[in-house]
Amino acid sequence: AGFNAGKGADPRALAVLHARGYALEGHVARQLADADFLHYRHIVAMDRGNLVTLKGWTPPGFEGEIRLLPAGHGGASAEVADPYHAGEEAFHAALTLIERGVAALLAELAAAR
Repeated sequence: AGFNAGKGADPRALAVLHARGYALEGHVARQLADADFLHYRHIVAMDRGNLVTLKGWTPPGFEGEIRLLPAGHGGASAEVADPYHAGEEAFHAALTLIERGVAALLAELAAAR
């Protein structure tokens, strides 16, 4: 759950992000808090295990949505595998899924307005 709280991003993730033009220096992980459920309408999980955990943590009064990242095509959902135990290519693959999913999520939210 919170075992990465307070830690910076994996150096391999930082290298892949930097190669694609993203800056994440200074980022520190933190555990999701009850206040986050009340502050944010959309909470996105990277895989089904995290989705189940987040839904179990949902406090009373949450009126938002907890979901997987969209896959970017056909309304399907994407699971972003944790690349920690894999090589650099897995970090590239995870970032590609995240980029596509965020673009699809933004398009969905814009269409719903």
